[in-house]
Amino acid sequence: MTEIDQKHPSASGQHQSAEDMKVLLDKSNARLLTSEAHFRTLIQTIPVGLFITTQAGIIESASPACLTLFTCTYEDLISRDLRQLFVLDSATSDEFLSSHQNQIKDVVAKRKDGSQFPAEMKVSPFAGSSVPGVLVVIEDVSAKHELERLKQEFVSMITHDLRTPLTSVLCFLNLITEGVFDQKNEALKSKAAGMEGETSRLINMINSLLNLHKLEAGRLQLSPEVVMVNRIINRSVQSIASLAESKGVPLNIKQVDQSLLVSADGDYTVQVLVNLLSNALKFSPAGSPLSIEVETTNEFVKILVIDKGRGIPKDFQNRLFNRFEQARLSDARVEGGSGLGLSISKAIVEEQGGKIGVVSEPGQGCTFWFTLIRETVD
Repeated sequence: MTEIDQKHPSASGQHQSAEDMKVLLDKSNARLLTSEAHFRTLIQTIPVGLFITTQAGIIESASPACLTLFTCTYEDLISRDLRQLFVLDSATSDEFLSSHQNQIKDVVAKRKDGSQFPAEMKVSPFAGSSVPGVLVVIEDVSAKHELERLKQEFVSMITHDLRTPLTSVLCFLNLITEGVFDQKNEALKSKAAGMEGETSRLINMINSLLNLHKLEAGRLQLSPEVVMVNRIINRSVQSIASLAESKGVPLNIKQVDQSLLVSADGDYTVQVLVNLLSNALKFSPAGSPLSIEVETTNEFVKILVIDKGRGIPKDFQNRLFNRFEQARLSDARVEGGSGLGLSISKAIVEEQGGKIGVVSEPGQGCTFWFTLIRETVD
């Protein structure tokens, strides 16, 4: 042992300990920086809006989601009274923050452009700094409200479109059991024919619900093949020809070159076109022609169904292909619509790589159209 080591036997140990402490401190700082980075990422990406306000409700900071929710900039929010972002009456304005503390409340929020949306809000006071503040969490619940509306529409549809015909069938069976139709074969046949139609409608509706569910779950297997457009149109017209004749609606079908081909599942595509034609017939006045036309590009074939009915309001057209929306038209129930046909048609067309839409002017009829991928044969 050297003289130095004898005088300072723990010097090397102390040096080693300081080095260890530095390593531990560096690791701790690195973990802290990583944690802060993760926290910032969380704040940047979390889909709910986060505000920090004073106890009086003046906004001091806001998360990026707030800008999306309220369609504004930071400058539009900072130093602003939080209450200005919501629809309030004079009775609730003064107690807006205090009445929402530590519980979720339903509120109506206002965007910069004046539009409104339903939201859920939670207020949590905190004292993490020298000046106590308030954390406000805002979530847009428009999707939840839409889901609830669809559930209500579904219940309404089930109540009307399933219960009513089932009640008719039950009453018919009761009449048979009671002997009302004994020795009345013609009356029995006539009534049975009506019940057959009601039962078929029920089965079709159930099949539609199943098909829609399978399409959305990716379990409905379409089988695309090269199909003649002319064949799709002819099969569809044959399906609705009797109905068109009974309603006195002439069919104006333009001839299509047999060489015009598309990639499609023939049966399901016929289902789409039949649905569009059936809808057009429902709202076409007697004597008013119903037309089918075809337009082509190098990549797509567009099939158009044109009627001269009353048309569709502009504000309804964007929602028309949502499930149950068609049933919201004033007389769709009278005409027997369930609001599922267009939604299923949209799913089938999009599954095949096409698009579907409508062009309409109220009082001037409708043009429903859909596209299919064009095929060429060398």
